[in-house]
Amino acid sequence: MELESRIEAIIFLSKEKISVDELVNHFKVDKQRMIEKIERLIEMRKVTGINIRLENELISLVSNPLCGEDVRNFFNPELKIKKLTKSTMETLAIIAYKGPITKTEIENIRGVSVEKAMSNLLEKNLVYISGKRKGIGTPNEYRVTDEFYSYLNVTNKEDLPGFEEFSRFSIVMKNKENENEEELHLISSILEEKKEVENEIK
Repeated sequence: MELESRIEAIIFLSKEKISVDELVNHFKVDKQRMIEKIERLIEMRKVTGINIRLENELISLVSNPLCGEDVRNFFNPELKIKKLTKSTMETLAIIAYKGPITKTEIENIRGVSVEKAMSNLLEKNLVYISGKRKGIGTPNEYRVTDEFYSYLNVTNKEDLPGFEEFSRFSIVMKNKENENEEELHLISSILEEKKEVENEIK
């Protein structure tokens, strides 16, 4: 059986994201060759309902963005977001646009504890622990899940509404004292706007 098929089987059966290094160690192949095989699988699956995502050398299966409407209507993940408080929504927005990010960094932006908000988001599978930050204490880093991206009908952070504007804004505001307040308003307003539009449609 071809290597691509064997790799695909492991990706399909894994409940968590798999690193390129894990596959390299398992199949005993050169890392560059492994990446080429994965990229080929990504191309092959672009025309199917299930795509393969490679981000930061982590591999996962995700639904095709073109199937986003069907996925949302069937599984109704937006209900999870609509039930969030404003405080939790702000925390989710920060993770979406600034992840990977630690809990301490989120609290520095918001100015308050986010312990309860983080527990809620993890329970609803809207965010996940993506790794450990190198340094003192090796704190957890958080990102939004594929389910969150599916809700917004995008595939990654770069495709989020207003991400380019947010990135430019972050650079401009980097050395200003009111950076946290301004960034928080910008990134949380996008998710709030989507909720308002959906409410008007209904």
